[in-house]
Amino acid sequence: RSARHPRPRTAVGGGLQAGMAVASGEALALNISHDFGKQNFALLELDEELLGTILESGMTIKGEAGDEAVLCTATKTYVMRLAESSNTHYLLPGAVGPEATKHSEIIASVNTYYELKPTVPRVVKLRRLLHKRTYDGLDTASADGGDTHAAKRLTTDALRAAVQCSDAELHAALNATHAVELRGEWRMLGIGYRHNITESIIKLVEEHGWPLDGVPVASVLARVAEDSPDLPGAAVLHCLSYLCAQPLGPADAEVVDATCVLDSRQMAIFHAENMLREQPLWQTEDFLEGWVAVAPEGLDLSLRMLGGIAIEVELEVEGQTQPAKHVQWLPSARLPASISERLESLFKVKAAWKLEEITSYLDELLEVVIDQSKEQILIQYARQMKTDEDESVFIRRI
Repeated sequence: RSARHPRPRTAVGGGLQAGMAVASGEALALNISHDFGKQNFALLELDEELLGTILESGMTIKGEAGDEAVLCTATKTYVMRLAESSNTHYLLPGAVGPEATKHSEIIASVNTYYELKPTVPRVVKLRRLLHKRTYDGLDTASADGGDTHAAKRLTTDALRAAVQCSDAELHAALNATHAVELRGEWRMLGIGYRHNITESIIKLVEEHGWPLDGVPVASVLARVAEDSPDLPGAAVLHCLSYLCAQPLGPADAEVVDATCVLDSRQMAIFHAENMLREQPLWQTEDFLEGWVAVAPEGLDLSLRMLGGIAIEVELEVEGQTQPAKHVQWLPSARLPASISERLESLFKVKAAWKLEEITSYLDELLEVVIDQSKEQILIQYARQMKTDEDESVFIRRI
């Protein structure tokens, strides 16, 4: 693409033969349309695999004012980057091959094209929207003053239009955000509401003696409905899926009639969260002792399992000369949804953070670029330094 080595000008029609004929040095007369330049066109550079995917299942280009445009297939997202070409591409509609080109007219010329690069789904906006539509068992949203006006309803189509990701990535993000579809609108389940449902499910499993590797989905849904008829079935199914080794799909007949395998690790995390909801601050030794007592047997418990839920901090204790380690409840769902405000909140809790600690609270907000590490992205917002023990930590930017 160097300007010092320009390539021959190319006529682009329905295929590549016209361009190949010009490049080989053959003479070719081109006709210019009277409507030349009246229409705007953009070219995409695609490999054969992506072209086949688009031809088979279509594509959507998404982006609002100020956004970088992305192209979405059914399962993946690509960022669109404008590139200049040393070629001038002449566009001839319907022309395939040199012979057809003789009878076609050039309607436009293009000197740029879009390169497509794979990118992660850009779901930060989804989380911000859902934070305003938290569901705690009522029909009003807890964070927007209870306004359920139709213009604010987060339908599937509304989210498709607003969030820069594929449909498959959108549904994965909705599940990860603890969102369920209630009466045609997506709502994020509140922490307390979700925990109450999950606790009911665990009690049912224990009461009925169902094996963890064979919990009947239909029985769980039926028993919860009997005990709490106001609970939406979609919310109950989501909370059950959260405990499973393999997430459950939508509530179709195949899923409802199946059995599921509960994940001991997820159950342990749930019990830890319950302890922290009842008492937000524990001395680490006491917390681990209590956690072992309620978690499923045989698990190697570690505070690393609680990333984005709790953090270990050192606090002064009356009567002790050295600070003592404590486990503090710090659920990411209750932190601000912007990176700068969230970092400010985190640094108020703890002055210096290890990379693993802090990214567990920022993963949902960092728009990671495929060829950049989390560390490279994070230093745009915080300062990195070495401790006396030569350990790398992140601190507040001054």
